[in-house]
Amino acid sequence: MKKMKILGIVGSLRKDSYNHFALKAAQELVPEGAVLNLIELHGIPVFNQDDEMAPPAIVLEFKRQILAADAILFGTPEYNYSLSGVLKECYRLGLEALW
Repeated sequence: MKKMKILGIVGSLRKDSYNHFALKAAQELVPEGAVLNLIELHGIPVFNQDDEMAPPAIVLEFKRQILAADAILFGTPEYNYSLSGVLKECYRLGLEALW
């Protein structure tokens, strides 16, 4: 039986992020038949429309992991009633193109 692949996106760049710890804890709680892989957002560039047709390798890998996942679990802090800046950039670079 194929395992369900869940991609955990850590929406904070802070070294000791509570969101990272929460997703690590979630890895221990994933039921049998599923796997939770985490992705860090360090090195994700700021969106630049000039690079849209030839994105950097890190962006291509980010998109590949999203497409390979059966589900996405976000662990993100809240900033001013919204998402973190780095997660917003990831939306522009990867998630937006998938809709």
